[in-house]
Amino acid sequence: MTPDAPDSAEARRSTWDDGVSATHLLARPDLSVDHLLLPPGSGLKTHSHHRSRQYFHVLQGEATFMLGPRTLTVAAGAGLEVPPRLRHLVRNDSTEDVQVMLSSAPRPSGPPRSVKQRPLQREGIVLGSYFRRTRPGDLTTIVSIEEDVDTRQWIGQGGLAWHTQILSDRDMEHWVLVDRLDRIVAFGILAGVSSAGHVELRRMVVAPEGRGQGLGRVLLRHLLEHARARPSVSRVWLDVGVDNLRARNLYRGFGFTEKPAPPWASLLENGYYLEWNAEEH
Repeated sequence: MTPDAPDSAEARRSTWDDGVSATHLLARPDLSVDHLLLPPGSGLKTHSHHRSRQYFHVLQGEATFMLGPRTLTVAAGAGLEVPPRLRHLVRNDSTEDVQVMLSSAPRPSGPPRSVKQRPLQREGIVLGSYFRRTRPGDLTTIVSIEEDVDTRQWIGQGGLAWHTQILSDRDMEHWVLVDRLDRIVAFGILAGVSSAGHVELRRMVVAPEGRGQGLGRVLLRHLLEHARARPSVSRVWLDVGVDNLRARNLYRGFGFTEKPAPPWASLLENGYYLEWNAEEH
């Protein structure tokens, strides 16, 4: 007897990590087939399966995969295999929807369970220097990093609502630095990205347990390279508290210089205006 072809219109649907929609086309114990829709900025967080071997085939768009320490980009028409017990994730870092067909043998027991972000231990950070756009699911971790007692004193506005608004603001960009396990180790915000001439480095914070390991330099280098890639940007500016000596030394080491603040620059109380000339670096 020939088995019936799966009917996507009648298939069960569910929502997985960060807004990924799954249509379950086949759900036998020995084999499952799921159609995944990943809106921009969404993704399945780091997870693994004890017994299941999986094959991801990209139908539309371009998906980013992390397989253990490796990061791969897979375009429509191609796919990759994930063996059992390998920690992996898939996400959509593009601005268009991504569709993926996922086959698993045998069927995993339930939807992918993401690995919760645990407090970072200095000896436990596995740096991959992966710099990506912030996703809505990252914001809870970002707020907890920001509210650390040693960080809060340097922060002006903040909180979940504030960061959520930034994600939808076309004049601002929110970025995170993650390690190979996709744990957030630092984040930064650029403002004024739609204007010509200058970009503001609005915020840059390293997770408390990750300090003293050069993560601030890694994050700042990524942010400056990203800002400089825009042909209309000639300088990056920021303001830093007069008492924040660690941050001031970091910025000076990258070539930021103190200058009189322009009339349009809004500074923190007792803040220094620092400027980085993109044409000189």
